[in-house]
Amino acid sequence: MDQLSTAFTLLGVGMITVFVVLSLVVLTGNLLIRMVNALNADSPGPTSDDDKGAIAAITAAVEIVTHGTGRITKIERKN
Repeated sequence: MDQLSTAFTLLGVGMITVFVVLSLVVLTGNLLIRMVNALNADSPGPTSDDDKGAIAAITAAVEIVTHGTGRITKIERKN
């Protein structure tokens, strides 16, 4: 009976440890995401003529495809 009690104690301590560690990972991940998003929000918009031309091309394509009913809310650059 003493071994069973020890086994359940080890099980409880292990599960609590895993829960605490995973909670710390999630919290620090969320904090990092918020910090990066706050720093990224201050970045300036497009400044080069190539970027302006690309935005004009995207806008024209959306106008043609949606027959003037579409609206662009956000354009993101994927690297």
